[in-house]
Amino acid sequence: MRASCFLLCVHFSVCAVSAARAGAWLYPEGKGQLILTTTFANAQNAYDAGGRLVKTPSYRKFETRAYLEHGVTDWLTFVAEGGAMSFRGAPAPADHLEMLIAEAKAGLPFSIRPPPGTKYEGLGLGAVGARLRLFEHGDYVFSFEAGARTASAEARRFLDMRDATQIDARLLMGRSFSLFGMSGFVDTQLGFRTRGQNGDEARMDLAAGLRPLDRLLLMAQSFSAIAPRAGAATLVAAQKFQLSAVYDLTPAISLQVGGVTALSGVNSPAEHGIVAALWWRYQSY
Repeated sequence: MRASCFLLCVHFSVCAVSAARAGAWLYPEGKGQLILTTTFANAQNAYDAGGRLVKTPSYRKFETRAYLEHGVTDWLTFVAEGGAMSFRGAPAPADHLEMLIAEAKAGLPFSIRPPPGTKYEGLGLGAVGARLRLFEHGDYVFSFEAGARTASAEARRFLDMRDATQIDARLLMGRSFSLFGMSGFVDTQLGFRTRGQNGDEARMDLAAGLRPLDRLLLMAQSFSAIAPRAGAATLVAAQKFQLSAVYDLTPAISLQVGGVTALSGVNSPAEHGIVAALWWRYQSY
């Protein structure tokens, strides 16, 4: 596979893992939260078809997303997401070679400088959906969430979307617990997403949180996606791990800071970045 094609594949999987969700729990009627998240990430390497790190043209991205949850009833929560992004990608060596060949065929002087890299600034993902409580048992809660995602044709080149509309559905299970007097939770999400850049995807998001202090929440999160019947590649898989801390400034406002890295993958970028978020919890009446 040419370097430019490989870079195209990793571009498509850059946003394969969605932003952290609030989990299996639902908001009571009239209550909700808004999370504004900013992520800066870059990559200079990628995982090849054998899962080995290889050097690839670098990229960097800056993304801001707003994620809203609102309790319609005690058993139904409305969710929505939207954002904007800036993407800068270096040209692949093969791109310069192709340009030189084209210039030679046309009888033009050779260009010393390589062609410009990939660039995008504009709106990113837009999504709406709902989470339905299925049942509760002791400290466990089970729910189902489904939603539709959309983006412009230009933005989809840098998102995990092949078509203008994409469906995401998932089963969620959450459990609260206490450990040495500290409250905590675990959250598991198993999902299916249609028509990613490399075909339909199976997804699994895991999260665990612990409060060593009343105002401080420590979280570990894992985001995984696999497209077994990929397009340009026979298999695309990505797994990212995020560690963060959320501090409650007030009962309504929290700040989150953390880091994210791609621990493993197949035909996907080895991306690293930092994450910051502002959480606002509200009651509409």
